[in-house]
Amino acid sequence: MVGNHGVLSLARKYGTPLHIVNERRLINTAKQFVDQVTAAYPSRVSVHYALKCNSVPGIVDAIRLAGLNAEVMTEYELDLAVNLGFAGQQIIVNGPCKTASFLAKCLKNNVRLIIVDSLQELDDIDRIARGRGIKTDILLRVNPDYKPRTVNKGTSTGTRKCAFGFDIKHGELRNAVSRLQKMNSLNFLGLHMHIGTGIRDPQDYVRALRRLKPAISDVHACDFPIRILDVGGGFASMTTREFTTWEMLASQTFAHLPEHESDDTVDIAGFAHSISAEVSKIFNGKNLPELLYEPGRCIASANQFLLLTVHRTKKRNDIGTWLVADGGLSTVTLPTYYEHHEVFLCDDINRPRTQHATLIGPACFAGDIIYKNKLMPEVNPGEVIAIMDSGAYFTALESSFGFPRPAILVINGAECTIVRARETYDDMISRDIFNEENEHEIRNHEKHCFSLVG
Repeated sequence: MVGNHGVLSLARKYGTPLHIVNERRLINTAKQFVDQVTAAYPSRVSVHYALKCNSVPGIVDAIRLAGLNAEVMTEYELDLAVNLGFAGQQIIVNGPCKTASFLAKCLKNNVRLIIVDSLQELDDIDRIARGRGIKTDILLRVNPDYKPRTVNKGTSTGTRKCAFGFDIKHGELRNAVSRLQKMNSLNFLGLHMHIGTGIRDPQDYVRALRRLKPAISDVHACDFPIRILDVGGGFASMTTREFTTWEMLASQTFAHLPEHESDDTVDIAGFAHSISAEVSKIFNGKNLPELLYEPGRCIASANQFLLLTVHRTKKRNDIGTWLVADGGLSTVTLPTYYEHHEVFLCDDINRPRTQHATLIGPACFAGDIIYKNKLMPEVNPGEVIAIMDSGAYFTALESSFGFPRPAILVINGAECTIVRARETYDDMISRDIFNEENEHEIRNHEKHCFSLVG
């Protein structure tokens, strides 16, 4: 049940694959994040939701109404944020590949901060700002050269082997700060870091912050005060877990799926208190900078789930059992490649789990796998399963691989609203260009097919 609605009736009415969002809980989660990080820090705090996590307009708008600002990394996300009602001063801009047109649009919309990722980008922003005769506020993204122990190599973003940010050890940051002294069009306000995603231990942020001390010294040596410190995002959803590098290898090579139980021992308040205490210690409790957060998955993940129908079951002696669903890695479940998400049988949630089965999608390629060797109940064709916690990166990474992308429903008590319609055939070919003869033949073929089915 979500609100007043049973998910099986929703699956029958709207079809599957189908994403369902618990809007009331989503809004409460967003508000609680703001309240907890604000209460933990004695100076100013600003929270910017990372649109890349889930940029469905109906979901972003609910988070905006909960009081969060926006963090964007593309022109699309910037346009979306502006169109949804975020003021320019509520938007910060991130990402390693900001094109000239994107930067110009950022300046035109008077965004609050541009987070600079490289020396070349620093020069580009200065050139564009000078050309417009304006001054813009920036942060420098710093690479603290730190990898949380439980984060796999594909999602670690804070080591020197990762391209993001300015390197402290070999003087990139010092070079950037020196250049800034000669750039009158850029107003340097502070530093930014981001160390990865799915982080479960608050001490990972503490250790990374301690590695910023040389960066802070470099900045102060050039007589620049640090007015803003952005600690990024990456806070885990406690009901999912990223695979470690070895767990990914074991899952893909040996079909060994690591088990995972929900972890409610650490909450956002724990992260907030640890981060706030360390920042206060670094600055000796004086002239504390404004603290920025960029949450994504910890807000969106647990408030959405994905319904799939199992259309076929196959058993092969000495090999195993396959459950063939209408969505998989190739279309709607890409995060299951590197994360553990629980799977429930909606038709009978109490049916005992008596078999290990491989859940696969509908595509004709061997890698279209949701999970290998997952402990499941006996599932009958036509029954519905729920992939839990699909709010983070499922819709962002979905694709059309010969199948229409799913609809998204938002539930709030008795209200049930479609915020994204299921993709149609016309949607799938809307960017393709046909000559008139081919288009006429296609339309006639469609009519013929429908008449046969009818």
